[in-house]
Amino acid sequence: MSNLILYEVFRTRFEGGKLPSAEAVRHTRAVGDLVYIERVPGPKPGRGVWAAMLLRGDRETYIIPVLDRAHLRQIDGGILISGIEVVPRGRGMKNIRSDNYPQTWWCRPVAISNSGFEPDDLPRPSPAESRRQAMEFEHSAEAERIAEVINRRPMRRVPYDPATAAGNSPGYF
Repeated sequence: MSNLILYEVFRTRFEGGKLPSAEAVRHTRAVGDLVYIERVPGPKPGRGVWAAMLLRGDRETYIIPVLDRAHLRQIDGGILISGIEVVPRGRGMKNIRSDNYPQTWWCRPVAISNSGFEPDDLPRPSPAESRRQAMEFEHSAEAERIAEVINRRPMRRVPYDPATAAGNSPGYF
């Protein structure tokens, strides 16, 4: 019983200049998970530097370039976010080069619901079937490899010595 709300985002500028028509703006449509976060906290709540980004379903990949110093405004039928679009050009060892342009996004929510009132498209196995699958996995070669890797890296950095375990430690464990 969860709702996934995606947003369709329309970019109104290209490299800092306004797009010539509403038709051109419509062609910039992108759909994803809209995230608006405080990048640098300010002295008072809400006074920091904010960033807006549109992410794919994996919540790691950007669909369009990030907006830095973003300001959010509510307008009829959606949200308007203005800021500086950061377009990365390349990466060096010590610095990241980017082109920065003014940008405005117009965002509208697109709800994709997975509530209890709609049929669930995902087939759910019975509890007995789930237990059987868990037992199979527990005795599989993959589970044995995972256990081997976990046991290969001991938790202690020094060998266990019962003489020093009772509080008589020299200080390095």
